[in-house]
Amino acid sequence: MAKDRRSLLVKRLSKKAESTLVQSKAWDAYTTPPKNTLKGTIVPKIVSRHRRRICVETHRFWNESDKSTDETGGSYETCFLLMMDPIKNFPLDPLKSFHKGTSDKDEGKESARPMESAPLDDMSAASDDGTLDGAFSGVDTMLVRTKTNYDGWSIKYQLPLRGVSIQKVKNNSVTFKVEHRDINHLRKIKFETDEEAKECASYIRELKSTEEARMAKKYQECMKRLGGEVSVNAKEHISLLIEIVGATDLPCGDLKSSDPYVKCYFDGVIVHKTGYLKKTLNPIFTLKQKNLFLLETTAESLFKSDGLHLYAMDYDGIGKDEPLGICSVRPDLMYVADGERLPLEVEIDKRVPKQEGADDPILVVRIRHATDNDMEFMEKFTESLKTPKKKYAKIPNPALLNKGGKHAIQSYITRNEKTEKLGIGAPIKKYRVRPCADPERPEETEWLSKSDLESEMMKESREWIYAGSGGQGRLFVEVLEANDLPNLDSGGFAGNKTDSFCCFVFEDCWLQTDIIDDCLCPKWMPWSKRAFLFNIAHPCSELFIGVFDYDKMDEHDLIGRVAIDIANLQPDTVYDLMYTLYPTGKTDTRDGQGKLRLRIRLEIDDERKFVMSALQPPSTIYVNVPSKKKYKVIDQVLNGNVDMESYSLKTFFMYIDELQSYQGVLPQLEEAIITVIFWRGHHSIKLFGSTYWLPIHSIFNFITCIIAVEYPQVIPSLFFLSIAWVMLATLWFRRHNPNHWNRCKPFKGMLSALIFRDGFTPAKVEPFENNEAIIAYEQQLGAKMKRAKKLAQEVEQDAKETAQENAELAQEVGASHDLSTKKSPGLLDVDMLRPYLEPYQTYLAIACRFLRYIGNIFVWQEPYLSFWVMIGSLALSVGCLFVPWFFLIRWTSRIIVWALFGPWMKIVDIYYWKPMESMNDEERLKKKLEAKRVRKIVLKRQIEEARIEREKAVKIKDMKTFLFGKYILKVPAVKGDRWWDVPLPDSSAVPYKAEKLALAELAMKEAGYHRTRVPGQHLEGEMIPTIKKDNFTEAPMGQPTKKHAESESDTAAYTKVGSLVAGAAIITYFGVPMLSSLGSNLFGA
Repeated sequence: MAKDRRSLLVKRLSKKAESTLVQSKAWDAYTTPPKNTLKGTIVPKIVSRHRRRICVETHRFWNESDKSTDETGGSYETCFLLMMDPIKNFPLDPLKSFHKGTSDKDEGKESARPMESAPLDDMSAASDDGTLDGAFSGVDTMLVRTKTNYDGWSIKYQLPLRGVSIQKVKNNSVTFKVEHRDINHLRKIKFETDEEAKECASYIRELKSTEEARMAKKYQECMKRLGGEVSVNAKEHISLLIEIVGATDLPCGDLKSSDPYVKCYFDGVIVHKTGYLKKTLNPIFTLKQKNLFLLETTAESLFKSDGLHLYAMDYDGIGKDEPLGICSVRPDLMYVADGERLPLEVEIDKRVPKQEGADDPILVVRIRHATDNDMEFMEKFTESLKTPKKKYAKIPNPALLNKGGKHAIQSYITRNEKTEKLGIGAPIKKYRVRPCADPERPEETEWLSKSDLESEMMKESREWIYAGSGGQGRLFVEVLEANDLPNLDSGGFAGNKTDSFCCFVFEDCWLQTDIIDDCLCPKWMPWSKRAFLFNIAHPCSELFIGVFDYDKMDEHDLIGRVAIDIANLQPDTVYDLMYTLYPTGKTDTRDGQGKLRLRIRLEIDDERKFVMSALQPPSTIYVNVPSKKKYKVIDQVLNGNVDMESYSLKTFFMYIDELQSYQGVLPQLEEAIITVIFWRGHHSIKLFGSTYWLPIHSIFNFITCIIAVEYPQVIPSLFFLSIAWVMLATLWFRRHNPNHWNRCKPFKGMLSALIFRDGFTPAKVEPFENNEAIIAYEQQLGAKMKRAKKLAQEVEQDAKETAQENAELAQEVGASHDLSTKKSPGLLDVDMLRPYLEPYQTYLAIACRFLRYIGNIFVWQEPYLSFWVMIGSLALSVGCLFVPWFFLIRWTSRIIVWALFGPWMKIVDIYYWKPMESMNDEERLKKKLEAKRVRKIVLKRQIEEARIEREKAVKIKDMKTFLFGKYILKVPAVKGDRWWDVPLPDSSAVPYKAEKLALAELAMKEAGYHRTRVPGQHLEGEMIPTIKKDNFTEAPMGQPTKKHAESESDTAAYTKVGSLVAGAAIITYFGVPMLSSLGSNLFGA
C-alpha cells in the first residue's frame, strides 16, 4: 500500500507546472560586452553597443492538482530578468504602461499574460554582442507563452533574478554581476536617463531583499505537495543517484540526424554531462556515455532550488554545439522518486526545425536516493574514468591468478624427474611436484614418487573457490588428474611438454585451475587451485570443462573438453569420475585426446523446490571475459574446436549427416512395432524358479485400441495416456541399462521428492561394475546399429539403381531431339552458393537442435523435464475423461451453422455489408485513416515496450562489460551437443559421509576460511544492477547445512497431497459413471 501511495504521489508530481505573470517592469537601454571577457576589453564600447530592453518579471507557479480557490494558495512566486532584442523591420513603439511598472492588481487579467520561451544555447559561450547564451533556466522558466514578440521585441535570454546582483550605479549606467550556471560576467548597461538607471537598480534590490521570503514560501509549498506522505528533515543530507536513460524523437541538429548528449544543471551549476552518441534521434545512454551521476545536497537546498534542468544538445566537432531542447524535474519529484522511469516532455528550441510527422520528443530519467552500494560503485566508476586503459573487469576474478606456466626455454633447463637410491634396494624414481610444493611441507613435498603423488592427490582439497549466483543447491568439483594427454609443444625430447590447465564454465561464472608444466599425466595436489564450488540456479544446467595447453605468447591450444550433465547426479554422493576428452561434441567422428579424472558431489537444499524449478525455463546466460585470449578459451570450452554457427560447406554437410543419422532409429522403431503387434515378450518375471516373458506393451496397446473403438469420446484421454506410456517405456529402457552411467534419475525418486521433499537416495557404484554385461550389451547394440546402417545403405543403393534404370528407360523411349551444342557448366565458385545455402544451413541447425532437445526429453536425458512431461500427460489424460467432447462438438457446430447461415444474415447484409460496399472514396479514406490511427497507437505501444526491453539489454551489457570484461559469450541453456559425455567404466560412486568437526573448525569453514568468493555475473535491479547475493553459511567441507526454503511443514505437505488424491479418487468414482450415463442419454447409445 505504501508503495502504491508513493507511485500515485510521483504521478501527481510529474505534472508540468503552470504559471501566470504577476507584475512586470521594463526599461530601454544599451548594452556592451562583459567587462571580464576578451571582447569587452579589446573592442571599443562605442562600436559594440547594442540596443536592448531590460524587463524584470514576477511569475506565480502552481500545479493543476494543487491549484487553490485563493489566488495565492498552493503557489509560489519567482522573479526573472529578461534581455530583449529588437526585431528587424519592426516599427518600435515607446514603452507601454505595463512595461513601466504594472501589476495584475492594476491591469486585471490583461497583465497576467503568458510569454514566449527564450531560446536555448550552450552555456559557456558569448554571442556577438557579448550577451549570455543559454541562460534559460528550467522548470521555473518553462512558461507557456503564446505571443511571438513584445511590440517589436523578442527575448534574447532570461535568468532567475537571484543570479543577478547590482555592483555599481553611476549616472545613467548600472553594472550587473551575473552568476548563473557556468556564466560569470560583469555587464555594464546604460539607460536613457539617470532616473531610469536608479529606478531599475532600486527595483531589483527591492525584489532581491524579499528573495528569502519567496524561497521560504516555495519550500512550504513543496512540503504541502508532499502531503505528509514523506517526512523531510530540512538539514538532511541527500545523495541522489540520477540516470539519464535516453530520449526519443529528438529534432535534427544536423542535416538528417543528431549527435545527442545531455547537460544537467542544478541550482545554476552544471553537475553532469553525458557522452554523445553518433547519428541517432533515439539515443540510449549507458555507462559508456556516463549516464549515471550523484547529486549531493541538503533537503532545504533541494526544495528551494528550481530542480534539475536537462539540456539535450547536438555535438559538433567544429563550432558550437547546438541546443535541441530542454526539460526539467521538480525538486519534490526528485525527492520522492524511487528509480522508476520518468518520461519528460522536451521543449524544442525554436531555432531547431521539428521533423514533419514526428511525435513530441521525450527524455527519460531515473532518480532515487543513493544506497551504500550505489556510492561505492560510483566511487569506483569515477576512479576508472581517470584511468581509461583499466576500465574493464573491476570485479577481481581469482581465475586470472594461476600458478605455473613457463617459457619453452625454462622447460628445457628445468629438471622434472630424478632417481634416488636408498640403501641396497632398487632406485626410486621421483617427480617434481607441480605447480609447487606444499607450503606447509616444502622440503618434504618438492619431490615425490608416483605412489606418493597418487596418495597426496586423493586427499581433501584445502582451498575452495566459491562461484555462481544460483540458490537451488551446490556442486562440488575437484580436478584430480589427467592421463595420456598429447604433447602439443615442440621439443618434447628435451623436456618441453604440454603445460595443461582446466577451465570451467557453469551458468554465469568461469574458473580456471593452476597450470601443470611439462607433464602428459598431470596431477593437481590438494594445496593447488583445483577445487570449485558452484551455486546451482537451474537443475538442467551443464558443467563444461576444457583441458588446454598453456602458451605464454600464443593462444592456448584445446586438448579436449567434456560436458557433465548434473541432472542425473544423485545428491549426497561422492563421484570419482573418469571421462574421455574429445575436441568437440557436435560432429559425427571424433577422436579421444586423453582422460580427465574428477571428484564431484551434489548438495541440494530443498529437493521439492529443486524438482519444481525445472518447470521454469532456464534464463539466457552470458559470461564476460576481459581478453580475446580468454574469449577463445571459453568459446572452445562451450562449443569445442568446431564452429557450427558460421557458414561453410563442411558445416552444411555435417548438419545433413546428423539428420540422416536419425534413420538409425527406424529399425529400432520397426522392431518395437513388431514386438507390440506380434505379442512378443519383453518384460521378465520369475515365478516358482522359472522366468516368464510378458508382452506388457501389447496388452496395453490392445486394451487402448478396444476402448478407443468402443468409446470414441475417450480418444483424447487415450492420446495423452499413450504419451505417458511411451515415456514410461523409454524410462524402463534407460533404467535397465547394465551401465550405471547410462542410466537416468529414477522416476520414483523425483515423485517422492515432489511429495515428501526428500526422495533421492545416494548412489553406490563400484569401479567396473557389470563390466561383462556392459561389454555384451554394447556389442549387441553395435551389431544392431551396423545392421541398421547396412540396411539404410542397401535402401539407398536400391534407390540409386532404380533411378538409373528409369533414366536409361527414359533415354531409350524419348531421346532428346535438341541438336544444339550443349554448354559446359564450367567451374563453379563456392562463394556463389553462399546466398542460397546459408539460409538452409540456419534451418538445418534449428532442426538439429530441436531434434536433440526433443530426443533428450523422450530418452530421459533431461530427467526433470521428462518427469514433468509424463506427469502432465497423465494429468491431461485424467482431465480429458471429464470433458464431454461430443457435446462440445455438436453444440459448437450448431452455433456456427445457426449464426453464419441463417436468414438473419440478410440483416447483416443490409446494415453492414452493403453500406460498406457503397462508401465513396472520401469515406473509405476516412475509415482507412482511422484504422491507420488505431494501428499506429498499438504500434507505438509495442515500440515503447520493445524499447524498454532494449534499454535494459543495452544497459546490462554495458554494465557487465565494465564489471567483468568486454568479450561476451552465450552459455547454452539446454543440452546442445550431439553426443553425451559418459563416464568410463572405472568410475565409481559412494555415499557421502560428512566428517564430524569440532565446533570451532566448523565455524571457521562456514565463515569462509580457506574459501575464495567469486561472484556470479547475474545482475539484478535497475540503474546500478547489483550482483545477486547468496548465503555464505554453507561450508564446502565438513557438515553440510540444510534448510527448508519454505515455511510449510512436511505434515502440511502430506495433508495437502493426500487431500488432493482422495478428492480425485472420490470425483472419479462417482463422476465417471454419471458422465457416462449422461453421455449415453445425450448421444443415443
